Amino acid sequence: MRTLPIHSALTGLLSLLLAGCAAVPAQRTPDLREQAHALAARRLDDPGLSAAEAHFGLPAAHDAAWTPDRITVAAWYFDPALAQARAAATRAAADAEVAAQRSNPTLQLGTEKVFGGLGSGPPWTAGIALLLPLLHPGEAAARRDIAAADTAAARDQAALALWHSRTQALAAMRATLLARRAQALAETAVRDRKAYLQGVRQRVQAGAAARDIQLAAELQLQRAEAGLADRRARRDAAQQALAAALGLPWSALAEARLRWPDLDAPPAPAALPSSALAEDAAWNRLDLAALLAHYRASAARLRMAAGTRFPALAVAPGYKYDQGARKFTFGLDVELPLFHGAGARIRAAAAARDEAAAAVRARQMTILNALDAARAGYAERYAAWQRMQAAAAAARLTAARARAQRSAGQIDHATELSARLVAATAALAANDALSRALDSLARLEDVLQHPLWPPTHLAQMPTSPFPAASAPADEAAHAHRS
Repeated sequence: MRTLPIHSALTGLLSLLLAGCAAVPAQRTPDLREQAHALAARRLDDPGLSAAEAHFGLPAAHDAAWTPDRITVAAWYFDPALAQARAAATRAAADAEVAAQRSNPTLQLGTEKVFGGLGSGPPWTAGIALLLPLLHPGEAAARRDIAAADTAAARDQAALALWHSRTQALAAMRATLLARRAQALAETAVRDRKAYLQGVRQRVQAGAAARDIQLAAELQLQRAEAGLADRRARRDAAQQALAAALGLPWSALAEARLRWPDLDAPPAPAALPSSALAEDAAWNRLDLAALLAHYRASAARLRMAAGTRFPALAVAPGYKYDQGARKFTFGLDVELPLFHGAGARIRAAAAARDEAAAAVRARQMTILNALDAARAGYAERYAAWQRMQAAAAAARLTAARARAQRSAGQIDHATELSARLVAATAALAANDALSRALDSLARLEDVLQHPLWPPTHLAQMPTSPFPAASAPADEAAHAHRS
């Protein structure tokens, strides 16, 4: 009969141990060869990508042009860096959940046996106690606040990764389109230079022009050919950057038809509302939200440290079988601050909170300065592009007039070619000026971390989960929040 309590206690202990067991998810070691083949086999006609586009209400027809929105969704679907960012956010959220947990109770077991001086009773004494650590005042709420803040910061970091993915993909797409246009203009310039040189050679052979004019024309042709080679290299680099931004091999993009509506019509600086821009930049950036979440976590850690001014307590209710007598026991563990108190811990937590607050203020100041610089830079480059565009239009008009005069026999072929060369050079310069203006606009957009141009249909997104192997829709909406 005496063994019944011990048997019940052991049964309860075994049940607790089994309840504490947790399954570990299995994960196969990545096969690098298999993984490389899978990455190289990615294509834009992936059924999962089509489902993702349908999820956002975008056309997913095979012959549809790839617009900025479609390129953005493709980057969110394929980009391996986003999978890493989401895994990091999941890990951070799990770490926050672990940090919010309180210590488990400890089961204390003990036995004694009397070897001498014993009367007629049983020689055994057995005891069991449950050591329950108590929380400091405010510790439970502080732990919950820390977990909530750390989880919010992890979510902000994941959304920030989505924003960076969009920024990189659109920058590479824009660079690809402008590089292709610049290459075509450079090819036209080379053809005109060759025709001009041929005419100069004919005049030199006829004695109508000096030899140094031919040498100058040959030098200009060499410069034009070198410029064309540079433009081709820039086109290749832009196309490879686009493939890298999307997480695809270039072969998957070689036949893709890219289309950026109104690429030559960016918004005028005056069309961008300055007050709204300042508000967006001052308190609506994702990295600023993450820093603010870190501040809230630091403030909660300070509250938790303040609770350690009271000694740590643990109670230990138990049961003891003492040589036939059954007893209820109650113990109390009290931390004695003999070597140190809570002062150093509180000072460290307060310094961490103040550091987090300073980081928020410093980031806000950096953002506002960057906003002023980006706005001024875009205004200057937009004006420069407008001037160069007007010059290119005048050069095209002059070339058209020269072509009409050449047809009427009023000027010779060399004069017409000279006008065409000026028009080609001006068009190339205008294209470069447009590229610099659009880069400045992209920097302004990145300072705001909010889409400005081109208009996007991804700003209002459904909240249902995104298809597998791609970004969740709520993360995408968070990355485009206004």
